[in-house]
Order: sequence, then structure tokens, then C-alpha cells
Amino acid sequence: MDIKDAKIAIIGLGYVGLPLAVEFAKKFPVVGYDINVPRITELRQGRDSSLEVEPAELASISMVYTDRLDDIRECNIYIVTVPTPIDEYKTPDLGPLISASQTVGQVIAAGDVVIYESTVYPGATEEDCIPVIEKTSGLKFNQDFFAGYSPERINPGDKEHRVTTSTHFTRASSLPALTRPAVSRSQRPQKSSKTPSETSISPWSTSSR
Repeated sequence: MDIKDAKIAIIGLGYVGLPLAVEFAKKFPVVGYDINVPRITELRQGRDSSLEVEPAELASISMVYTDRLDDIRECNIYIVTVPTPIDEYKTPDLGPLISASQTVGQVIAAGDVVIYESTVYPGATEEDCIPVIEKTSGLKFNQDFFAGYSPERINPGDKEHRVTTSTHFTRASSLPALTRPAVSRSQRPQKSSKTPSETSISPWSTSSR
């Protein structure tokens, strides 16, 4: 995939997804997707009730906000930023993540990339999320589509450590996937960046940003 052909879908427009979508929209075509219709309505009106993005910044970018699945079907990079709450027993609730994976599975095509930014326990991406995409799409992981994991490091309301200033790690499902323009481009936008590392942690390769 050539970088000029990339079109990004951000799945989940909360305190993590919206700032990320806004930064990418400054350089690339972006569709912001959320199942929360009132959330989509307020963003279309230029308002962010989470107070993570100022109205002026929302007004400065061009981005599609939608709750319609068909509107993200033409994207080729899907970044999942849905919440991962815990239940009364302190166990992570993967329900939103599984639902988002089903959503991606309905629209992902051969050659596309999905990146998970939702905070999960080790192994959840490959063991819980990827099989859902494979089953829903009929595509084969690491052959037809690729995946990455870049855990969010955003504290709600923190105006100092923002999406463009926080150092973080990105993992890809294979070393070729790590160096694909689509994956490296889909890592969190930074004011300064490092060259992706060639170090491999089987079966996922890792780089710091």
C-alpha cells in the first residue's frame, strides 16, 4: 500500500480516539466511527463533551463522523480505540473490543491493516480479537490482512502529555508488517519520531515512537 492511498478509520471516538483522529486528519483522509449517535451528532456540530479537543481545532480539520458501517468500508487502515472497562470482579470486559473486531471484520479487505490502541492484557489482540476478524471476514491473518498493537497512553484531562508528545511502543504482527507504509504511518503522530527497530519479539515485532 502506498502512503498516498491510505484512508484511516478510527473506531471509537472517546478521549483516546478523537484526539488521534484529529491529528491524523491533519495529513490523511479520516473517518471517525462510533456507535454512540449523540456523540456523532455533537462532533458534527463541532463540540467535544470530553473536552479533549478544542472547538477551534475541530473546525480546522476535515473529517467524516459517522455511525454507519458503510462509511468506513472504503478505508484500508482501521484503528480500534474503544474502552476496555473492568467488571465487578476486576476482570477486563472485552465486550466493546470484540464488538469492534466484528465491525472491522465486516469491512476489512485484503491488504488492509487493523491496529488496536485499546488497553488489554498480553495476548488479547492475537487470541481474542484477531480470530473474530478472521471468522467475520473470511480473511487469513498475516496473509490477507495485518495487525498492530499500540496501547494508548492518554490520561483524560491531561493537557501536557498529549497524543503528539507521548512516547509509546507499537507492535506489529510481522516484521514486514511493521515496515509497511500503512503500519508505520498508522502509528500515533509524533512531533519527533524514531526509525522503527528491527528487533523482533516473536511473533510480534516492536518499535518505539
